[in-house]
Amino acid sequence: MPAKIIRDPVHGDVFITEAELELIDTPEFQRLRRIKQLGMSSLVYPSANHTRFEHSLGALHLAGRLVSRLGLSQEDACLLRIAALLHDLGHGPLSHTSEELLARYSDASHEKLTAETIAHSEVADVLHSHGLSPGEVVRVLEGGAGYLSRMISGEFDIDRMDYLVRDAHHTGVAYGVIDLDRLINTLHLRDGLLVVEERGLRAVEGLLVARFLMIPTVYLHHTSRIADAMFLKAMEMAVELKLLSFRELMRMDDFQVTCFLRSAGGYIGEIGERLDHRRLFKKVVQLTWNSLGEERAARLIELRSRVDRLARIERELAEDAKLEYGYVLLDIPPEPSYQEQEAPVLVEGEVRRIGEVSPLVRVLRVAQKTHWSVGVYAPEEHVAKVARVAEALESYLT
Repeated sequence: MPAKIIRDPVHGDVFITEAELELIDTPEFQRLRRIKQLGMSSLVYPSANHTRFEHSLGALHLAGRLVSRLGLSQEDACLLRIAALLHDLGHGPLSHTSEELLARYSDASHEKLTAETIAHSEVADVLHSHGLSPGEVVRVLEGGAGYLSRMISGEFDIDRMDYLVRDAHHTGVAYGVIDLDRLINTLHLRDGLLVVEERGLRAVEGLLVARFLMIPTVYLHHTSRIADAMFLKAMEMAVELKLLSFRELMRMDDFQVTCFLRSAGGYIGEIGERLDHRRLFKKVVQLTWNSLGEERAARLIELRSRVDRLARIERELAEDAKLEYGYVLLDIPPEPSYQEQEAPVLVEGEVRRIGEVSPLVRVLRVAQKTHWSVGVYAPEEHVAKVARVAEALESYLT
């Protein structure tokens, strides 16, 4: 008998074991109630207020379904379920919004912070009390546990299965609807590899199409990107002024970081007020992958890791527009990637890559670049004069 049954709006009843319930009740996991799954997306989709807490329960539920489908041993089943439950413990405030700043200035990531939290917190005490190894859970999450790791983070993993349907549900966007039943029921293990049978190919394609459509509609929506850029610049300045460190930022929840912004003075406080009142910067210039070309787009992507140069360009743009630093923002998204083309499919008894058997997946790999674009943002009252300066944006990049 389960220790508890939790009702979820996406999956229905989620059955929780005693060990899982104790993990859920730790302060580290309860913190996820206060971390929005989609960061600033609620400024675009008012109902997108769901949290990492709900998503983690959903991932646990899907892990349980996969365990039943594959007939895993009791030990592997327990390990997979707990890894799925704990996989997002290290997320900072507003989820991936704050992680982008961490990626620019540090070699850390939410995955590394998750591992630290599991190993050095009340979570570890609970695991030990049930005869479970925090190190084994971390090994699954860090990719060292073969097919168990691929089930958490792979080509068609339970993390993605849950967040696509959950994000679609809470935003009201229909593109994230996928055939979970067909997908899960056509997965099986072949020589230690998680593969999908050929009859499940359409379900996998449906998942990849859903992700392809959700990226521009939700994950890279221009209004969300503008709000993210404003938040990141305010946090960047806060760290430079030694008001907090990156590690302190990543340990905050959404409420704490909102209070920090509201209580700060100067530029940081102004950005906090603008976010509170939804007085966002506006898009001044947009450069797409196609308009830039492969080579120039690649050079721009390199700037993401060269934070000093990126700041210098923003400073020069602001000076030429006769504005203070921080009022002209250059937003460069991550490079588009489509690793799903490597997903293994079982065709007539032979394991092949999905990119070899699905023309649709090959098209998606090329088409994804149409979602990527560089943006220059500024306050609405300064758009006209920033536009005159930003017309020569490429000259600032040399």
